[in-house]
Amino acid sequence: MATTASSSSWKFESDLEYQRQAIDAVTGLFKGQEAMVSNFTVLANAGVQAGFDELSDLGVGNRLRLDDESILSNLHKVQDATGLVPEDSLESMNFTVEMETGTGKTYVYLRTVYELNEKYGFTKFVIVVPSVAIKEGVETSISQLREHLGSLYGNPAMEHFQYDSANLSRVRSFAVADSIQIMIVTVAAINKTTNNIYKNAEALGGEAAIDLIRATRPIIIVDEPQSVYGDAGFGKRKGAGRKALEEFNALATVRYSATHPKGDKANLVYRLDAIAAYDQQLVKQIEVDSLETEASGTSAYVKLISTSRAGGNFRAKIEVDPPSGTKRRTITVEVGDNLADETGLERYRHLDVENIGAGDDQWIELSTLAKPLRAGETLGDDLTAEERARQMIARTIRQHLAKEVEFAERAKAGAPKIKVLSLFFVDSVSKYRVYEEGQAQLGEYARIFEEEYAKIAAESRYQILRTVKSSQEVAAEAHQGYFSIDRSKKGGDVFVDTAETTDRGRQQAFLAYEQIMKNKEWLTTPGTPIRFIFSHSALQEGWDNPNVFQICVLRNMGTERWRRQSIGRGLRLAMELHPDGHLERVHGQMINRLTVIANEDYATFADGLQKELAEDLGMVFGLIAVDALAALKFKESDAEGAAVVPLGAETAKALVKTLRDAGHVDAKGNVRDSLREMVRSEPDKLIETIAATVPEPAVKMVFDAIRRVARPIDIKKARERRDVPLVKERLESPEFRALWDRIKHRTVYSVEVDEDDLRAALVQAVVDMPPVPRRKASWVSTRVKLNQMGVGESSAQQSRAKVEYADANDLPDILSVLADRTQLTRATLAHVLTESGKLDQFRHNPQKFIDEVTAALTTAKEKFLVDGVKYEPIPADRPDNERWYSQEIFTDDDLAGYVGEGGNIIVDELGEPKRFAKSVFESLVTDSDVERAFANQLEKQSEVKLFVKLPSRFQIATPLGNYNPDWAAVLEREGEESLYFVIETKGTTDKSKLRASERQKIDSAIRHFEAIKVANTYADLVYPTHPVVSVADLGAYIDGMD
Repeated sequence: MATTASSSSWKFESDLEYQRQAIDAVTGLFKGQEAMVSNFTVLANAGVQAGFDELSDLGVGNRLRLDDESILSNLHKVQDATGLVPEDSLESMNFTVEMETGTGKTYVYLRTVYELNEKYGFTKFVIVVPSVAIKEGVETSISQLREHLGSLYGNPAMEHFQYDSANLSRVRSFAVADSIQIMIVTVAAINKTTNNIYKNAEALGGEAAIDLIRATRPIIIVDEPQSVYGDAGFGKRKGAGRKALEEFNALATVRYSATHPKGDKANLVYRLDAIAAYDQQLVKQIEVDSLETEASGTSAYVKLISTSRAGGNFRAKIEVDPPSGTKRRTITVEVGDNLADETGLERYRHLDVENIGAGDDQWIELSTLAKPLRAGETLGDDLTAEERARQMIARTIRQHLAKEVEFAERAKAGAPKIKVLSLFFVDSVSKYRVYEEGQAQLGEYARIFEEEYAKIAAESRYQILRTVKSSQEVAAEAHQGYFSIDRSKKGGDVFVDTAETTDRGRQQAFLAYEQIMKNKEWLTTPGTPIRFIFSHSALQEGWDNPNVFQICVLRNMGTERWRRQSIGRGLRLAMELHPDGHLERVHGQMINRLTVIANEDYATFADGLQKELAEDLGMVFGLIAVDALAALKFKESDAEGAAVVPLGAETAKALVKTLRDAGHVDAKGNVRDSLREMVRSEPDKLIETIAATVPEPAVKMVFDAIRRVARPIDIKKARERRDVPLVKERLESPEFRALWDRIKHRTVYSVEVDEDDLRAALVQAVVDMPPVPRRKASWVSTRVKLNQMGVGESSAQQSRAKVEYADANDLPDILSVLADRTQLTRATLAHVLTESGKLDQFRHNPQKFIDEVTAALTTAKEKFLVDGVKYEPIPADRPDNERWYSQEIFTDDDLAGYVGEGGNIIVDELGEPKRFAKSVFESLVTDSDVERAFANQLEKQSEVKLFVKLPSRFQIATPLGNYNPDWAAVLEREGEESLYFVIETKGTTDKSKLRASERQKIDSAIRHFEAIKVANTYADLVYPTHPVVSVADLGAYIDGMD
């Protein structure tokens, strides 16, 4: 293995094949170019030029002798060699290199600079980066690599600098020097016309810095172009960063990233994607450690994993308790399912699936719950946020110390030493550090860390790691925070939350990154004290360390594509310290395992990671791209020694055209639902289609590749807006006027409460609570398998977690918390808790006990209020607008909705709004499958003469808040008077299955309608999941009304 040692402690490998291929891909573009320079005049300025000879006025630039045809020919040769589809034409001199995070992207482009100089004499290079973090990282890499790269290329003269608008004379040196010149600049310094780089400067003899740079015809290297450009790479709008780079008059631009935008991969010359990096073990193996709570056996546990829609049927994957044992399982449910029937556990009997939302916002409505569960949310025996954070920090410490023990024993046997680092992502500085009167204090997470570290490190299993210092001392010096620094504060440096959108913010960020970037080798050296790093999003690009083995995600990541960003900080292969003092990369996944302590379970993490990869990897998981198919290699026959060849661009193009002509992919290769259905239900037919175009030995390989990308149908909400007009003739009809005159009236309510009865009801509610279980949890460590079939699981193990409060005797003030939550007095609460006999359970699980008592008291109080409510019509002497709703609530606001998959307008067979003949509105906007089925049956039923979906402004006041009924209808039967009803649709006629607050609102509404003498009922359609509601069902529903 060819290696060279740098003047720092790093030792770099010069013979990694994949890096060599990436370098050759760029240098091969200029094959046939002669080494030459271009000279130009740099205006002299006596005040500035003193000490320079007259040759200083001669600028030196890059020069290209090849024409576009030669460059295109070279591009085709490069793309053939790297298995990529050749470009049809040369649209620009922008070229793309795609390399997975942690595989040495910075090394590759810096070595490419030396190679381009050696082969073609190019000397002027500008590296453009999106942030201070990456700028500092590049600066550090150049310093580390100077000796290594110099030794490979005969030690050519090389100078580099960070562009500084306050020191423009350095730009002049860049222009006139004939050695390798590398300028590093952030996009923020060039993306505004007011930047100093565009202004004439005295230091440059009256010229603008940009003019000198332009004259050199630099080769621009863009690091993370998706963040530099400020646009998505397609469309008419150009981002400020892209516009700025067009001003540089570049000889060529080479963009390096793992995550180029889909629309911005023109002239792709090299690709090393995530799957290839994992297959070749060029990055660490990923392991996910997730905390999973055990079934309590007393209360129902439900966690929503995901939802989907196919063929009009909504389904939800939920995690539930098992019929026996404690290992929770995942089941699929549909609207109308009762969870007791699905789980076999009676404690789920009160939970019916009422509604399911699929698309961007995934949720499930369960009866008796006050609000829907959204993906990742949990009902039942789970941990509080505070407990979970402590558990995650403790778990990270244990994983870290176990790794240190492993490496210490390895070193004891004579192997080189390896430093272990762990990284915590937090949501704000205050979680790590707080400032009181200018004095720094430990934040919540730092305090928890020191408490847990001191306790865990004292365990006998970590004996080999102990030093003369106490575990408390070691804990205090083992961690450090890397956040932006404000030096304007009194009392010294202060950590702050900031953004790099202002000069001040960039300066504050620089101070932090200067520490972490310039101390990179020190951090990696065994024996140095800092082993745990706390930071936030600042470190998600621009910094990584090969010896990060644990990443703990404590912060709320929102909608960011955070999994790849987070794990990217620790993917690089580890470095080990050799006896001569140098650090050298160590290979093999026995050592190179990155453990992600995730704030979600493995299934959610893996699914999310796969979706993020799908966005970045083109063909993988979502797109059938010609270049990806063309690069697939297969053995020409089963014979020994048979050649392994790529499928090739022509065959790939023909297959994609066949799929496109059949409507299975769109013009860009995006998979359509018909192909997903074929993969699922007619695989033989798809194999026949492939075999008609592809050589027989490659058919299975291609089928597997297509099956991999044809993910399950993911229905997205269509954003096709449609107006829903009001039918004025029906609004003004006698039937509607008669209906409206009966239901339009407003009422006022009063509540009579007996305090002793209320207290008795509250006590009974707490007595009836199920026992609050002691908190139980386990850690599940799952190794992630990433290959052509997606993200999967290769192995898993489970260990018990002991969940306790750190300070068990410092319990929350339960009376204050409950008084705030329930609006009951402390005296009443003290009486209730004492009389209930349940207070001893408070210590078992304080947070859970408070939550359960809050729910029980709230439900009992609300029921008590509703039981005592009385409604009366508003007196006749009040103004009309106070006595009843005006019919104008139907005409004041325009109604609109959306058609298509996931839309909320009922549609016809053509996908357009369905026209209803009996509705006051021409079409209908509904909130659920239940309402949709009900509306269709109202339209079909002959007894129904007219119906209306009541506007949201039609409200009935109740003790629990305003209530909006769903429907009003007019029904007639032959020989009988018309009947007028207000109807609620809930998917069940059993009120006991409803959420308590919903049931009580309905009970209040019934009393309202009784007061105004309008026929009303709570009843609902009971119908199968798939067939439509039958006429008999609706007839029984009508007959059941009084």
